[in-house]
Amino acid sequence: MILSRTKENIIKNIFIYSLTFFTLIANAQENSLGSSPYILDKIDVVEGIENEETGDVITQDDMQRDDAHDLWEAVRYTPGITLSAGGRRNESSFSVRGFSADSVPLFVDGVSVANPYKGNGDAARILTGDLESVTIQKGYSSRLLGANTLGGAILMRTAKPKKSFEARLDATVEFDSVYKESAENYLLSAGAKQELFYLKGTFQYRDIDHFRLSNDFKPTSVNPQQPGNRLFSDSSDTKYTLLAGLTPSSNFDIWATYIYQDADKGVSPPETTIQDYAIWDWIKWKRESISLASTYDNGRFKLDALLHYDKYDNALNEYYNMASYKAGVHDRTSIYDEYSTGGRITAGWTFNKENKIETAATLKREEHSGFSGEKREIYILEDTISVGVEYTYVPFSNLRFVAGVGYDALEPRDFQSKTSDFAELIGSDSYVVKPQAHWLIAGQLGIFYEFMPKHELHLTYARKNRFPTMSERYTTRYGRQLPNPHLQPEVADHYELGYKGKFSRFSINTALYYSPLTNKVVTIIVPNPDYPSIPVDYYINLDKVTFYGYELGGEAFIDDYMTAGVSLSLNGYNIGKSANKAAEVIDYYPAVTASGYMFIALSEHLSVVPRVEYVDSRYASIDKSDKLDSYVVANLKATYDYNDYISFSAKVNNIFDEEYEIRQFYPQAGRSFSLTLSAKF
Repeated sequence: MILSRTKENIIKNIFIYSLTFFTLIANAQENSLGSSPYILDKIDVVEGIENEETGDVITQDDMQRDDAHDLWEAVRYTPGITLSAGGRRNESSFSVRGFSADSVPLFVDGVSVANPYKGNGDAARILTGDLESVTIQKGYSSRLLGANTLGGAILMRTAKPKKSFEARLDATVEFDSVYKESAENYLLSAGAKQELFYLKGTFQYRDIDHFRLSNDFKPTSVNPQQPGNRLFSDSSDTKYTLLAGLTPSSNFDIWATYIYQDADKGVSPPETTIQDYAIWDWIKWKRESISLASTYDNGRFKLDALLHYDKYDNALNEYYNMASYKAGVHDRTSIYDEYSTGGRITAGWTFNKENKIETAATLKREEHSGFSGEKREIYILEDTISVGVEYTYVPFSNLRFVAGVGYDALEPRDFQSKTSDFAELIGSDSYVVKPQAHWLIAGQLGIFYEFMPKHELHLTYARKNRFPTMSERYTTRYGRQLPNPHLQPEVADHYELGYKGKFSRFSINTALYYSPLTNKVVTIIVPNPDYPSIPVDYYINLDKVTFYGYELGGEAFIDDYMTAGVSLSLNGYNIGKSANKAAEVIDYYPAVTASGYMFIALSEHLSVVPRVEYVDSRYASIDKSDKLDSYVVANLKATYDYNDYISFSAKVNNIFDEEYEIRQFYPQAGRSFSLTLSAKF
């Protein structure tokens, strides 16, 4: 683990002293106010964050209600989201309407969060206690974001302070089904907002010792996984977020953000049914991000500017089996040394109440150096350039047209490869890589009609793209993969008809979508050109995959003591004629997913939140020979609000100890318990 037990004790003491301080302040405030919490304030329907962005918004209150400590947990109950976890990379990710993580980029305050080589990030590493909200845009998303938003975008906003002084403390302890401590989560945040400046700092730490499998888990004789604790299920995450801003006038804001993340992802857990497998031990996972942003808005003219620099350091050891892991014998350490830097300028002009135009220019430079031991095996430097324009026309107060068009280019700047050099030396062109530039034009159109107050219909179309990642084009995986620098960009056409409305006691958001995708990048198995008897993996462009479905989300204010929410997704897909060539296309895409919760106020201070999640059975292989069972997971949370500032909660996860998998041969946690103490001021 990253922190020693001594440091963990120091952290615990800091939280204890902080809690004492918060308690004294809270009691003083309550005595001075002479009032107690009012139930209606706790369960009133949240209207959401007022902004111009489309999409499903998850607020910080939503995350706290579901005890979501990271992005993977936060998006879990959103219609259209399919979770994935495990595998050799020991990553937690998700797809949006069938589009995988490298096709739906993550943005934090406009900065893309993605490993440059793989083109995606580990959603479980993104702790969310410092965020104000998460917005999930599906298919149709702003052209001003830049390239690679093939399936949409995930927009995360760091919370700025709103009071002259504010602070928050969360401490959670988790236990497995036999009541042994399994994890700890801590968050400490403090901020201040004055007339001309603001400051905020957030510290988050999570230490997962293990999770325990369901009692229904059945081991196999050829695998070391036994009932009880999941092998290699430990991990830890540390995150610091520092935010400082200046507001010299009411319409001008400039701020700097520093984010530091350090994770011990642990060892990739083995598949539970096979004897021979490789084990990856992630000995380093770090990210540092520095950004400077500003916004000026005088009502008619708006100008946003962003500069950022992200540094990624990853290292892993590969063990060929459990025996080699126990003996400490591994292949050469694989090291990724990477950075991403760039900026975006966005300008908008509102001519009058009918016409508005916005334009943006984005430049991102990414560098990847891959080392095997101390030797650099590969070096890649390339730029992604995007220009976008959006025009909004409002002929009537209840009708809005939004049209966007953009140009995206991928420009290789430098490429060096030991594999390519060696192939040229021996006269073989199998592993010789010649980088190729790409450029695309994309556009979209949306019609939004508010046919009555708070009731809107929308019809949208978007053509989106994704350039193949560095890994897809250049990886050789030590001779187990044939590189393909001539991979073409993926292109998707998104069609959506939707409705959202708010009634006096409930709200609803629903949509029909249809998204054909061409040039889908998939893996096939081919003979090694130099050694035909040895098969190797090879990326190609599949002809076509189409995703379609229906989504429903709703919340209801039943009475002064009860609210409820529900989400539903009906999903489908078709694979083109090349399907028989692909080793993998679908990412465990279930036909039906659904979830629901209720907030029940039992008294002025006590409330409970039951939640149920259902995921339908789904195929785990392209030939439909393997299938994952459907499952139902139920959770129950009880919260006691001591006063306006301090609360205690207890939660049971997976109440019925359901055994389930979201990735084949990677079972999830069985029943567990958690206790949380929260203080806010």
